[in-house]
Amino acid sequence: MAMKLEYEQVEELFDDTTRLRTISEQVIIPGKGILLRTTVYSAHHVAVNVLLIDGLGHGFEPVKS
Repeated sequence: MAMKLEYEQVEELFDDTTRLRTISEQVIIPGKGILLRTTVYSAHHVAVNVLLIDGLGHGFEPVKS
């Protein structure tokens, strides 16, 4: 069964020089850790990076809560 994730936006940036837009989001996965998703938008491409920080409660905390 698939789990629907409710991401919380952490940061959104736009660079006037490069015209890049970056959005960072997080979601806490109970018993697993913190999932961070960063999306970079340019005029011609979209890139997404997803990172699972394992071990919630072992030195890592959400960016904001």
